[in-house]
Amino acid sequence: MTGWLSMKLMGLITFINVVIGVTLGGLLYTIWPEHYFRWYPSIPIFYWVMGIVMTFILDRVKKKNGDMTVTAFMVVRFCKFTLAIVFLWLYAALVRENLKVFGFTLMLFYFIYLGLETYTVYLFEKKRMKREKRENDERYQE
Repeated sequence: MTGWLSMKLMGLITFINVVIGVTLGGLLYTIWPEHYFRWYPSIPIFYWVMGIVMTFILDRVKKKNGDMTVTAFMVVRFCKFTLAIVFLWLYAALVRENLKVFGFTLMLFYFIYLGLETYTVYLFEKKRMKREKRENDERYQE
């Protein structure tokens, strides 16, 4: 990934995270104030950091192997899931404030980002398959 593309992707991750975080936080704060909790901002920050790290790792895999594999994506997803469980466990052990709402909100963010990341990988693979088909067609024409 070029430097410009990497910065563009990180900007997109930041934008999406801010929009989802502010929207959901605003809904909790205004419509359901009894469910808003002080540690809410830690969830969007956690997923923002995970998104940036995931982008960095997958970029490194792509540079090393020439292409990003679905296996690498799934390993990163598993690590992200494991870190989310650790984050929930740490919150439960240390803070214990509105644990059910925190867990539900963490899970909601997880599924939102699961959908967004899966769609991104789908678009990436679709583009890769088109490129490979074009390269194969060019080889057959020679």
